[in-house]
Amino acid sequence: MDDHEPTSESEETEVEAAEVEAAEVEATEGPAPPAPPPIADGEEHLVDPRSVHVVRLIAVPLTLAIPLLPVVALTLVWALAGLLTVVYLSLLAALLLLAGLGVFIAYRFPAVRHRHLRYRVDPDGLRIQRGVFWRKTIYISVTRVQHTDVSQGPLQRRYGLATLTVHTAGIESASIALSGLEHDVATRLSEHLRPRRARNAG
Repeated sequence: MDDHEPTSESEETEVEAAEVEAAEVEATEGPAPPAPPPIADGEEHLVDPRSVHVVRLIAVPLTLAIPLLPVVALTLVWALAGLLTVVYLSLLAALLLLAGLGVFIAYRFPAVRHRHLRYRVDPDGLRIQRGVFWRKTIYISVTRVQHTDVSQGPLQRRYGLATLTVHTAGIESASIALSGLEHDVATRLSEHLRPRRARNAG
C-alpha cells in the first residue's frame, strides 16, 4: 500500500498558480542585469564620447564672446570718431574672420583631443596618454596615491559625466585630472586607486 496520499485538486491548483505568478514576475522584471566588467581590465579605453559635446558647449560660446568687445570698440570709434568706413569694414571683416576661425577650432578640437586621450587601468595603477601634437604618458601607481576626488560641473552632471582627480605623493604632477569619464566609471576608478589603508578603514 502506498504511504503517500494523492495530492488534492486544491493543492495542485495552488502550485500551478504559484508557478504562473513566478513566471509573470520574471517576465515583468526581466533577467538580472549583468555585472559591470572589472575596472582593472588592462585594456586601453577612450573617455566618454559625450565629453566632446560638453566641451563644445563651453568652448564655442566663449570663443564667440572674445571678439565681441573689439567689435563693439571698433564700431564706437567708427561712429563717434569718424573712422573711415573702408577702414572700419576692413577691420570688422578681419575680426569676424578670426572669430569664425576660432569657432571652427573650438568645435573641431574637442573631437581631436578625444581621439588622443586614452587611459588604461591595471591592478597596480592607472596609465593616462594624452596630447595631440606632443604626446605625454603618465603612470600613477596605487602606492603613490594619497587621495582621489570625483567632481561634476553643471554640464557634466546633466550628461552623467565626471572628472577624476588623483593626488599623488611627489613634486611633479602632484595632482592629475582625468575628465570626460562616465560618473560610474570615475567612482569605481576612484575606489580602485584609493590607498589600501583607506579602503580597509572604509
